[in-house]
Formats: sequence, structure tokens, C-alpha cells
Amino acid sequence: MRHDNESSVVSCGCYLVILVVNLVLGGWSVNYLLSTFLEKTLPFFWASVIGLFIGEFSIPVAIVVKILQSFGIL
Repeated sequence: MRHDNESSVVSCGCYLVILVVNLVLGGWSVNYLLSTFLEKTLPFFWASVIGLFIGEFSIPVAIVVKILQSFGIL
């Protein structure tokens, strides 16, 4: 039997994982896209803050750009 407290802890853990992924991978993807297209980067703290909000879009775009670069398309 699950108590309400246990399910809220699991929900909190999921949100924490999503937050960390958006901070780390979002920061990487923002800096990667900036360096690829503008040849500039931000300090990782600021890239992570931006990635926190746009990580859902910048992470897949960065992956696609990396794949296209590896095949020589970009």
C-alpha cells in the first residue's frame, strides 16, 4: 500500500531529474548551438539558466546539428 507521502516523494524526484537534465544538457546544447552558428559561447552558468527554459527545444536541435555535421551536411 502506498501512502500519499511516498508518491509525492517520487514525483519530486522526477521533477528534480528533469530539472538537472535541463540544466546540464540544456546548458551544453545552448553553448554548442552558439559556438556552431555564432562562434561564441556563454559562461556555463548562464547557458544553463537559458537551457532550463529552452532545453526542450535546444537539446534535440543540438543533436540534429551534431548528426548533420558528422555526415558533412553542415
